Amino acid sequence: MPGAAVAHRQIPGRGVGLVAARDIDAGETVVAEHALLVGVSEEFRRVCCASCLAHGAATPCPGCGEVVLCDACIAGHRGAGPCSDPASPWQRGVGHGAVVCAAERVASAWRPPLSAPDRERLRFLGACAELRRAHVVNGDARARARLDAVLRLCPDVGPAGEGIDPREASAAERVRPALEAAVQATIATTEANTAGGGLLRAIAGDVVENAALLAKETKNAFGVMAVKRGDGSHSNDDSDDDRRVRGGAVYELASRVNHACFPNVARFDNFDGVLGSPSHEFHVPSRDGPNPPGPTELRLVAIDKIPAGCEVLMSYLPVSEPCARRRRRLQNTFGFECECERCVLECAWATEDGAATGDEREHRDASRRAREARDEASELEADAAADALDREWNDAEETAIRSLDAAELARRADRIPATYALWFARNMCPVDGCGGTLAPPHATADHMTCNYCGRRRGDDEFFRRLETGAG
Repeated sequence: MPGAAVAHRQIPGRGVGLVAARDIDAGETVVAEHALLVGVSEEFRRVCCASCLAHGAATPCPGCGEVVLCDACIAGHRGAGPCSDPASPWQRGVGHGAVVCAAERVASAWRPPLSAPDRERLRFLGACAELRRAHVVNGDARARARLDAVLRLCPDVGPAGEGIDPREASAAERVRPALEAAVQATIATTEANTAGGGLLRAIAGDVVENAALLAKETKNAFGVMAVKRGDGSHSNDDSDDDRRVRGGAVYELASRVNHACFPNVARFDNFDGVLGSPSHEFHVPSRDGPNPPGPTELRLVAIDKIPAGCEVLMSYLPVSEPCARRRRRLQNTFGFECECERCVLECAWATEDGAATGDEREHRDASRRAREARDEASELEADAAADALDREWNDAEETAIRSLDAAELARRADRIPATYALWFARNMCPVDGCGGTLAPPHATADHMTCNYCGRRRGDDEFFRRLETGAG
């Protein structure tokens, strides 16, 4: 039995990351874990389960009526299923607990109404408060350990909130009254009075810790994508112009993994049952035992061999994203400028072509204003301005690409190194418009699976496409 695949290591300029603790084979599961916290997005709270993000949930929560739950989680909340089972690691403290439920009731009546971003923040901080409540009231040490695992994620935060962007600091202060009202609703009056308010503070947390938690959620949560129909449209509307996020999940190990535009692992989650699907072969009962993966389980699977000591890297974005757009999104969402080998090469090409690189001052200024917003109005205004600027840049870049003649396209194709082209041919999903990453589901697999659309491509198909030049 091989030892642990990964180890923590301080990565210069990138914080604590994960490195291969031994040689890792292609198709090997590098990380397998359940979510620390899960939250549904405001846009999808009436079509996806608030506890496990399952699509198609239709039963309103009996406690708040503001979100929906799937049948399995409804049973759990009634004490008959995995939500209430202390032995169930994927649900305990993860989804729609008592504080979050109370927060939904509070938010529905709050005046003036909370913005969609603030309601999602309240939902997340309510889940964190639920972990404190389980620890303080019920003596659940595992719940406190989960919260501490989130607090250990980047960014590093000082005792007075050093390292927190003004955006998160002001948001934590803004939602604090609603959070405290939700916590108060879950505390028996006699308990609150006896503790002199201490129990309320112990469960709701102080504003600095909550601002730190928001900062860590911003930097480390994985977006769980909406289910796509066969025609390419998303499950809650008829738009397919961009990927839609139905919720987010934070993990102890996977959230440590740094970004690279040429990743060496692909992320597969199980919110739609991919890991348990017989056709994908991630879970084979005869090999892995009868118990299927839980709904919040995530696996990082090696795309190719990873030598011992090499950093484990994933792509935070679709690998098909063009250079400037990709770099703008990384800066806007995660606050860093990518300097990976792919970005260095593609930025050199963009400079040669007189095209954008994503480093333009206008974009940097818009991103900075969004991070430094100190009140709700300025935050929403800055976000809208940054989004409009991104759309303008994206439209201009797409128009410029479409205007290229055959000679220019051939010139650009000729400068692409063979190893670069082969990486995309082997590892990018061949489905038009997908942009997902392919990885073998296990070390002896004869096929690869897309981590976004689920497309299965056999090795024989890949070699046929190489032979015919289809890519």
